[in-house]
Amino acid sequence: MALLTLKDIGKIYVSEGNVAVGIRGVSLSFDRGEFVAVTGKSGSGKSTLLNVISGMDSYEEGELYIDGQSTSHYLQPDWEEYRQKYISFIFQDYNIIESFTVLQNVELALMHIEDKKQRRRRALELIDRVGLSSHVKHKGSKLSGGQKQRTVIARALAKDSPIILADEPTGNLDSATSAEIIELLREVSRDKLLIVVTHNFEQVESCATRHIRIFDGAVESDHVLSRPDVVPADRETVEPKKGTKKRSEDLKNGLTLGRSIFTSKPKLSVFLCLLTIIGTMGIFLVTSLLGEAGELFEPYYMFEPIEGRVVLTKQNGEVMSDDEISALASEYGASDVLHYDALLDTGFSQYVYVESADKHIRFDCTYGEDFGGGIVGSYPKEKGEVLLYLPISWQPHFGEDEVLIDTLSFRGMPLKVTGVKYFYDNNKQAKCLFTSDGFKMATAMYYLLQNGSLNIQLDLTDSKGRHLYTAQYYDISVSYDIEDGKIYVDDREYRNYFEYKEGVDTSGFETNVSFSSTHYNYNYHNYDSSNNYVFTKEFDNSYFTNDMPADIYTDEYSYGVQRLVISAPLLQEMAESVLKDTYRQASLFFESDREARAAAEELREKGYIAVPADTTYTPDATETILNVAMCICLLFVWLIAIVFLAFFINLCSSRTLGAFKSDMAIMRSMGIPVRVIRIGMYVRMLIALIPAYITVIAAALVIFLTPRFNEFFVFLYPWQYAMIFVGMLILTARITYKQIRKLFRQSVKRALKGGAAE
Repeated sequence: MALLTLKDIGKIYVSEGNVAVGIRGVSLSFDRGEFVAVTGKSGSGKSTLLNVISGMDSYEEGELYIDGQSTSHYLQPDWEEYRQKYISFIFQDYNIIESFTVLQNVELALMHIEDKKQRRRRALELIDRVGLSSHVKHKGSKLSGGQKQRTVIARALAKDSPIILADEPTGNLDSATSAEIIELLREVSRDKLLIVVTHNFEQVESCATRHIRIFDGAVESDHVLSRPDVVPADRETVEPKKGTKKRSEDLKNGLTLGRSIFTSKPKLSVFLCLLTIIGTMGIFLVTSLLGEAGELFEPYYMFEPIEGRVVLTKQNGEVMSDDEISALASEYGASDVLHYDALLDTGFSQYVYVESADKHIRFDCTYGEDFGGGIVGSYPKEKGEVLLYLPISWQPHFGEDEVLIDTLSFRGMPLKVTGVKYFYDNNKQAKCLFTSDGFKMATAMYYLLQNGSLNIQLDLTDSKGRHLYTAQYYDISVSYDIEDGKIYVDDREYRNYFEYKEGVDTSGFETNVSFSSTHYNYNYHNYDSSNNYVFTKEFDNSYFTNDMPADIYTDEYSYGVQRLVISAPLLQEMAESVLKDTYRQASLFFESDREARAAAEELREKGYIAVPADTTYTPDATETILNVAMCICLLFVWLIAIVFLAFFINLCSSRTLGAFKSDMAIMRSMGIPVRVIRIGMYVRMLIALIPAYITVIAAALVIFLTPRFNEFFVFLYPWQYAMIFVGMLILTARITYKQIRKLFRQSVKRALKGGAAE
């Protein structure tokens, strides 16, 4: 059975309404060991015959048989497998991959060898056989014509195909080099079918075993010149691997090819890396700058969502005692309890003055937390001491190696800043960490001064009880420096007014201070203002001190002077007397949110209003509509930016297609599976993404670790970086897919240099 049989083969070209005959009625049969010389005038159809035999061009008439098997039903994948299994092609224009070295060009045909060391060893043997051992690492663009042709012959030998097709292999070579190339071809034809198209039959006459002459697309003559030196018996051709094993091998070969393609064109690869860096950095910066859009749909929590927290109160609105709350904590297995918990769900704002400019920051209040190491200063130990947990952008204002801001004010109470701990996630809220006693004191102050609508009345009264002056409200401050149970009153301004303006001697007048506050008596089922809780407290001169406390929070930007200062324990005593009679809420703390939800359900069954702290609510419709509109606008801006970046990358990377078009065609002509080539192109783009990912990570570290940059970009979490990386991967894969479609849109013949029909 003949290796290759053509029966009445015809090839017709149609272009712009014109019909041309490439070959017609060609019937030939070839077998292994033959050295066939095909001659004819230019345009007679010699190259068309080779293209049809190689499967790089289709045929419209007749039938082509391979080992007796018909090929008329073949589709493109079948022809690719056929070229991979049977064909090696040697071209007049060499069709060497210019950016690959001699070694890489030859190894390209040895992908069927899985062991890399064995592949390298075989490639070096073949390179030595064609006399190019000294040029192993030379790129194809640096070789002479003869060296390129030797490389292509080595590549053909490496593939070890039963059929070698050579189209004018000496057409661009001098006579001496041509003789060497023909001799090499004669050596390889001893156990293969070699078909050589040539204009100069004399060059191959001494080697040829058969001479076929083509004229006007048909076989004019077919002469057997001699019997082949060696005609081997039919051998079993190794079938290409199928299924999972083949896919695995294609993947490995694709990875190898992708790395070779990437490294073979350094300038182009650098340009590609710059494109991916620009694209990925663009997505990163846009996502970070517009990252607040995601906050618009963050859940609205009813309470500060502390892990394992349950907020509870009685349905009838009665006040709960400490004993009752402790009993509930013990019954339901709570790990901690906080009776007066209002400060957990509120906070305070502070203006810090730096270089004649004020900076505003809001703190959440907390206690008992451990922020770990890396603290500038120390944790608080006393009631009036706090540690601040701040975003790193505030480091220049609060200090890097020492605490620069030593005092803050909370509701008129001075807080000594003992330490600062910085964090990099600028989505988080700053915190003010109190001691447990300090938190109770701050809670008392907040409740009495904020919720209680505290009224302060100052009277100047003579010995007969006559009122000279009454002031309904005085500024109040709290001090730890003043003697316990004492009040400092600065009434000099008013006394001076009456003495110098009115001529009244105020030395016989006493200053009396009274506090009063009204607290709403809340009932779950019914609100009754007649039952409001009213608190009053009066102080006479025995409570007063003349010593101005040193720890009162004042600075050059404060307006006026502090009128009244009360000792912290005295105010706390007043506040707690109100809290125990009016405060109706408490918090229980469990090990997890799951335990908290289970306990809340049991508490509700027992008649309490119990709400896990992670419970959310829906804002009013107007707020929701505004949030949706703002989010849509930000999302639109984000999408526009992404589309622009995608268009930019696609436009720039498309310019590089020409550099790969011929290389891909050469690989296809060699029979390298299209799947391997596709994988190689994807791998090339994936490698180009690595510097982009590294750049983004480095940029993120610089931005978020540098205080002056941290506040301008929204901190991104790992899942957001994953989205950026996956998004860029999808974008790159999509662009690569479009490029591959363009590369494979043309037939192999048209994509190759000198591929026009003769």
